[in-house]
Amino acid sequence: MNASKCLKYLLPVSIVAAIAMVPQDPQPAQAQTPLPSPELVTVVTMSDLKYLDLQGTATLVPARNVVEIRLLEEFTQHIRLELIYDNGDYSLVDAQAFHLLRNGSASREVRLVRSRGDRMRFPRLP
Repeated sequence: MNASKCLKYLLPVSIVAAIAMVPQDPQPAQAQTPLPSPELVTVVTMSDLKYLDLQGTATLVPARNVVEIRLLEEFTQHIRLELIYDNGDYSLVDAQAFHLLRNGSASREVRLVRSRGDRMRFPRLP
């Protein structure tokens, strides 16, 4: 009789242990908003920024006025640059190519930021 009582109590314990060992289905995937990708930031010493716009016109921007250049990544047919100047001015440039010229008369340190279009600085200017 003693053995039957032990079996009576061990049976539920073994069932619970077996259920605990069975892999459970993961929770259904909920719509999660992706985390924003981090911006890649570097500081370079440069004298000029030269870019070629979509019409093929070359423009030279002296670095003495530029504080930050942001490269927006989501564009595949061209390059989109945001230029932020030390006096608070702003430029948005669509270009075929750009060149950072480092050895010139007036060099200065400029922040280069690789970012996404939804993280643009405009209209949140300094």
